[in-house]
Amino acid sequence: MNDYHMHTRLSDGEGTPDEFVARAASLGLGEIGISDHLVPRAYDEDGYGLPGQDVASYAREVRGAADRADGVRVLVGIEVDLVPGTEAEMESVLATERFDYVVGSVHFADGFAFDVDSMLDDPRWHDVDGLYRVYWETIAAAAAWGRLDVVGHLDLPKQFGRRPAASMRAHEDEALAAIKTAGLAIELNTSGLHSVVGEAYPGPALLERAARLGIPLVLGSDAHTAGEVGRDFERAAALARAAGYVSTLRLSDGGEEALP
Repeated sequence: MNDYHMHTRLSDGEGTPDEFVARAASLGLGEIGISDHLVPRAYDEDGYGLPGQDVASYAREVRGAADRADGVRVLVGIEVDLVPGTEAEMESVLATERFDYVVGSVHFADGFAFDVDSMLDDPRWHDVDGLYRVYWETIAAAAAWGRLDVVGHLDLPKQFGRRPAASMRAHEDEALAAIKTAGLAIELNTSGLHSVVGEAYPGPALLERAARLGIPLVLGSDAHTAGEVGRDFERAAALARAAGYVSTLRLSDGGEEALP
C-alpha cells in the first residue's frame, strides 16, 4: 500500500522528509508522497503552511530525500488549501515548481477554519447546515479548477462530531459528480479515526457512492510525525473493500495496486 498524505517540519508537521521515508521503508510501503501545506497568505496566520510559500526549497529537500531513499519510491506532492477567490494566487505559486501530484483540501468555510479546536465556540457553528453546504459547494468548484489530482479528506467538517440536521445528499452528489467529471481521485484518510468523530474521511456511505461512480482511490495517513506514516492502513483497506473498491491508484504512473 502507498501513503500520499503527510506533513513534515517544512509545514506543520514534525521531522524531516528523510525520517518519513525511513518509516515508510520500514513498513514495506512501495510508494509515498510528501504533501506539505500550501496556504493562501491571508489564511495562514498561524504559519502552518510552507514558510513564505517557498516551494522551490521544499521540493529540493523532498527530492533529496527521494534520492537517498532505499526501497521506497518518493513523490513530491503538495496539499493546497482551497479557498474561493484565491485560485490565481495558488496557481502562480504552483507554476513555479513541478509536482508529481497536487492534493486539494478544504479546511476553511465561511471565513474560518472548521477543523481547529480553538474555533469550536465560534458562533458560525450555530449554522452547521450552512457550513456543510459551503464546504460541498467549495469542493465541487475546486474539482473544476483543473489543477488537482486528488481531493483530500472528504467530509472533514465532521471532525468534531458535528453533523448537519438536513440531508446533504444533493450537495455531496454534486461534489462527487464534479470529481468524477474532472477525472480526480479521492483519498481515504485515516486521520479521522483518531479525531473526535472516530471515522475515516470520507465515511462509509460516501465512500460507497464514490466507488459506484468509479472514482479512483488513494490512501493517506495525514501523518504529522514519522510514526504516523501508514497508520491504520489495514483498517483502511477493509473499509475500501467494504465500499466496493478492489484496488487503489498508484500516483507515479496511474497504475492500480490491488487491495490486500
